Amino acid sequence: MGMHTGEARERDGDYVGPAPNRAARIMAAGHGGQILVGARTASVLEEREGFDRVELIDLGEHRLQDVSGSEHLFEVHAEGLRSEFPALLALDARRGNLPTPPTTLIGRERLLPEIVELVRANRLVTLTGVGGVGKTRLALEVGAALAGEFPDGVWLVELAALGQTASVPDAIATAMGIAPQAGVAVIHTVAETLSGRRLLVLLDNCEHVVDAAAQAAEVILARSGTVKVLATSREGLRVVGEQRRLVLPLALDGGITSAAVTLFVERAQAVNARMDLDDARAADAVIEICRCLDGLALGIELAAARMVSMTPIDMRNRLDDRFRILTGSARGMERQQTLRRAVGWSYDLLDDDERTVLRHASVFSGGFDVPAITDVVGDMDELDVLERLDSLVRKSLVTADATKGRARYTLLETIRQFAEDELRNGGTLDEARDRHAAAFARAAIARWEGWNGPGWRDAVDWVEVELANLRAAFRWSTARHDPEIAADIAAHAALMGVSVQLFETVGWVEEILEAATVADARRLPRLYTAAGWSCFTGRPEQAVLWAQTAGRLESDPRYEPGDPGMSGLIEALAQVYAGHLDRYVEVATRVAALPGSARAFGLPLLVDGLQAVGRVDEAIALADEAVAAAPNQANPYFVAYALWTYGSAFSTADPAHALAAWREALAYVQQHRVNFFVGFIARDAARLQLVDADPEASLAMFDAAIDSFQQAGNVAQLTITLASATALFERLDRLDDACTLQAALSRQPGSAHHVPDLPDLADRLTARLGKDRFREHASRGAAMDLNDAAHYARQQIKLARAQLATRPAGRRGYPGGLSRREVEVLRLAAQGLTTREIAERLYISAKTADHHIQHVYTKIGVSTRAAAMLWAVQHHLVE
Repeated sequence: MGMHTGEARERDGDYVGPAPNRAARIMAAGHGGQILVGARTASVLEEREGFDRVELIDLGEHRLQDVSGSEHLFEVHAEGLRSEFPALLALDARRGNLPTPPTTLIGRERLLPEIVELVRANRLVTLTGVGGVGKTRLALEVGAALAGEFPDGVWLVELAALGQTASVPDAIATAMGIAPQAGVAVIHTVAETLSGRRLLVLLDNCEHVVDAAAQAAEVILARSGTVKVLATSREGLRVVGEQRRLVLPLALDGGITSAAVTLFVERAQAVNARMDLDDARAADAVIEICRCLDGLALGIELAAARMVSMTPIDMRNRLDDRFRILTGSARGMERQQTLRRAVGWSYDLLDDDERTVLRHASVFSGGFDVPAITDVVGDMDELDVLERLDSLVRKSLVTADATKGRARYTLLETIRQFAEDELRNGGTLDEARDRHAAAFARAAIARWEGWNGPGWRDAVDWVEVELANLRAAFRWSTARHDPEIAADIAAHAALMGVSVQLFETVGWVEEILEAATVADARRLPRLYTAAGWSCFTGRPEQAVLWAQTAGRLESDPRYEPGDPGMSGLIEALAQVYAGHLDRYVEVATRVAALPGSARAFGLPLLVDGLQAVGRVDEAIALADEAVAAAPNQANPYFVAYALWTYGSAFSTADPAHALAAWREALAYVQQHRVNFFVGFIARDAARLQLVDADPEASLAMFDAAIDSFQQAGNVAQLTITLASATALFERLDRLDDACTLQAALSRQPGSAHHVPDLPDLADRLTARLGKDRFREHASRGAAMDLNDAAHYARQQIKLARAQLATRPAGRRGYPGGLSRREVEVLRLAAQGLTTREIAERLYISAKTADHHIQHVYTKIGVSTRAAAMLWAVQHHLVE
């Protein structure tokens, strides 16, 4: 059930209007047996007598299909109702990065379902048509319509602002959170990672990089039979199997009721609410304007934006002569000329300062803010630039987005190309791009200064938001043979970006390292330090050498060093991924002895090193000091690292304590969005859950960890996680799976020393399976690469979870038919935790925790905490 409160209209024995529609969408977000209510209904219910018989569980804000904005949803709990459901079927529960269009789609009612069916039936579909016709807007709507059919998401890859074809694979990988791997072409890494996943990739604006986009699509589709690609381009990709669909301009038939006029009126009323077509002369003028603009959506929207200060009649009269199209040319060329005239006409109406800002906005990739464009413009202050941007937004030449608390501006690609041409024609394009690159180099250095401290979140948010600009600036500087600027961008983007798993930046560092070394770049030690992060992308031995080089360069007065201890931290991590555990402890000891921020990350580093080599007592003795030191630097990344290593120290001696520490760590990383450590904690907690007799939870957490590391391209941690999964399969008596995965992992460096019993696993499996059966499955695993092993492990986890779910309740490892959540509630209650403490541990309200406790007591037939404790002891749930 879905409930919403609002006005409705009766028509033909039914109720219609926004309120019933919203109620239907709320209902569609739920599951069978679930009752959801919206915020308005919740506020009404709370005022009603008798409301205390039910409970509303706050599910937070969610985006619903075909509903503007978000809806705050609540779940109704009452006696006799189910209390556990999967995640809501809301748009934000789906994977991917598909944005929510700010406006409604007009005039594509027949075309949209055709494209949807075309994508369902084909692997590659390309929407073609002239610029400004609405291909991107239509593709976004198709993606939204199909989102529920692609469990691994719909992913938008914007290619419009790429200056070089070589950037296409990087743009695809970064948009999907996939990192490069050492010695493997980026597009092949992407294809391997996507293999076996059910997802849709939207390649938008391919025309200027059509060959590279076509090659990327071919490689991805050849590797996976479950991935589909929807592209937009002024021409087809010319790939075998491609299905093309020409997107025509909006229909002009029907006069005032035509799609083109409807679009004009809706956009005009957005800037001038008094705009209407009651006046026949005004209506005729609008019809003529749309015809003059040839039904091109972008041209119509630019014209409609002028209705804030003009009338349709005034505009029609101004456009008449200017847009008279010459006959005899190809129809597609005519329309392209029409659009260019529309943009040019809007451009000519600007004043000189507005034109200057618009031209310089064209060098940005992925948008910009006021300080950034002020740096590039050069001869205006921020207030002047902001005033011009405000005017350009009102004229629909620039788009503003303030949803994240700070205004960010973008240009539609057709307008960006026009503005870039104006820069080029004036002979100032190279100069503007030089200023753009220099500005982002300075900004990257400045952001790095605040990274290791309370400014960590702001710094990494900036890198994520500005990644496309950083990429463009790096590529431009490299092409201009300016290794100083290129090195500054690469080094600082990587030093910050790795902490949010932007491993593409490490590739930039490797690319510019030689040229920057020859040029004696001022911040060369930072570049070599950043190169050490390649230990995560499959180059641990080389990473050790680069980090050691950084350490030597830091004492050279010719160079500007990095943060004290950072090169040592990265060298230590590279040592462990290379399998040199003793060296890991040696370097960690040296870093931990340093003062200040180095000690804050050096102590957790040493705790991890000590437990890794079996010196557990020493690790435990140091663990509290490590956790206490980290918050002093207020860097959430290193606080999360300390919490994770703290749990590792206790994982053998006191598993329950380690699990509690990792629960705290998980809450912390979720609060501060330190997603780098989600996979670490999920994997290690899953290994301990085996001791805790919770196989279903272990499987779920391992699946999440494998997915996290594979998606991010964290080769080192993916290897370790898969090696750990072999022990999980053995424990669950899935010996064939354990054998296959063990053989696959035996070829991967850096796995055995992280899972102590892995070397003995082959002997145990041989003894239990017999030599012939062992060899049969081992030969299958030996043929797998790392991505094959990851896909195999996730498939077997899915099968194992399905088998567990079909067992009778009493045989699923939980006495009394309790669910996993109910067992957790009972354990906490039996351990003497208060209701509030249970609520905090499970991240729910105290009222919800009390509801769960009473429900569990009823289910097991007790009425007091003491009786629950005795029952839990008898069933081996607590000691």
